[in-house]
Amino acid sequence: MSKRLIAAILSLLLTPSLDACQKDGGKADILTDQAGSEDFQKNLHQTDEMSFVETDMGWYFSYSSLYYIEKETMTVTRVCAKPDCDHTDDNVCNSRIHADYLLTGGERIYYVGYSNNPKQVQSVKYDATERETVQELKFRETSAAQSSYDQAIYHRGYIYYVSDDILYRVALGGEKESAEEIWSPENAGSAQSNGGQIDIDPNGIHYTLWADGDSLYFMDNVQIEDGTYKDVLFQCDLTDMSVKQIWATPGKDQVGEWEETGVSVSQWYITNGYIYFYLSGGDMWRTGLSSGKTEKLADTHEQTQYGSAIFSDDYMCLLNDYPIAFYGDPTPVPGGMFRSYGDTIFVYGLDGSLVKEISLKNLYDDPNAMAEMHLLCCAGNDIFFLTTGRTPTGGSGMVSATTKQGDVNLCHADIETGEVEVIYNLRKGQ
Repeated sequence: MSKRLIAAILSLLLTPSLDACQKDGGKADILTDQAGSEDFQKNLHQTDEMSFVETDMGWYFSYSSLYYIEKETMTVTRVCAKPDCDHTDDNVCNSRIHADYLLTGGERIYYVGYSNNPKQVQSVKYDATERETVQELKFRETSAAQSSYDQAIYHRGYIYYVSDDILYRVALGGEKESAEEIWSPENAGSAQSNGGQIDIDPNGIHYTLWADGDSLYFMDNVQIEDGTYKDVLFQCDLTDMSVKQIWATPGKDQVGEWEETGVSVSQWYITNGYIYFYLSGGDMWRTGLSSGKTEKLADTHEQTQYGSAIFSDDYMCLLNDYPIAFYGDPTPVPGGMFRSYGDTIFVYGLDGSLVKEISLKNLYDDPNAMAEMHLLCCAGNDIFFLTTGRTPTGGSGMVSATTKQGDVNLCHADIETGEVEVIYNLRKGQ
């Protein structure tokens, strides 16, 4: 199929008309009305690798460019309505969107660009045309730079983001002066200018944001009274905007000897009043946010020495990978390099029952084509993950010094059937 025909199909099928929205009221009112009822798509925001957003017919995701996955066929298309575009020029190609996060509202996709200064919310139509700036985000006038900006989220008509330790919210499409402070620590703002250089307190606060129903959550790894660091979770009640601390990483009296290997959870997920969390090298747990009761859901330490996880409202998915950053294996695989070794995704229900074991061993047919795996998200029965190949260039085998990046593949696993496939090569564009 030609690029010209693909562009035409995208334009016709993915882009509704805006005429119905161009009526009374200002731009801010229109945008807020379009997206005002949408909840945070929490299952799609568990990775720093790329941003996902779900629609009825498929998913959009950003990986230097904007792509679309059609649900029925798992076909991936770069979203560009320009015929014969080679997708290399940021100033020409519609798809060249470098996004911190994505959301859909009415008939457009909204995102915050990596390089925006000041940070701006921008939007495009569903075929990536008609790009426009929606609003600027507010930062303190005393802020030296936006280096302390944390990834924003969208929930029920508002954008939530952190700058210089302060948590803000602003209506989508609203003026930046209308942004309100939700939370500010006693000594907010760790980024300061020093002769043109930016000095950032290494203990500065960088919250991970989350939303579920009438609550906004934010978590940070902070130093506690005994001098150790723990993940601490705060809750903002969106009905009255009150904030309180509600959870911290459990101690070994609750979760066993795991605490000796660290005090951060590998991954966590909040739904229906519980925080579900995975302790890398340990087990799957959950804590009732009202009761404070912590209970083990699955003995996952029996499946993996380290591992990584993602969650959804239905599943807990565990990959038995060996994080490549450890460089701990003295006998690298053929090719003279260390790898993540993950070969199975274990899928559990939220009650801890084992639902499926999905083998990934066929992805290792070429030992030089696949080095690392990164779980991305779980949507319904669909698991998306990223594989990165590395080609050895000689030396001792340390990835950072002796290899170069190979293929970067978007992969899909079907929980129901157990089938695994590479659905798109992000480096080759096919």
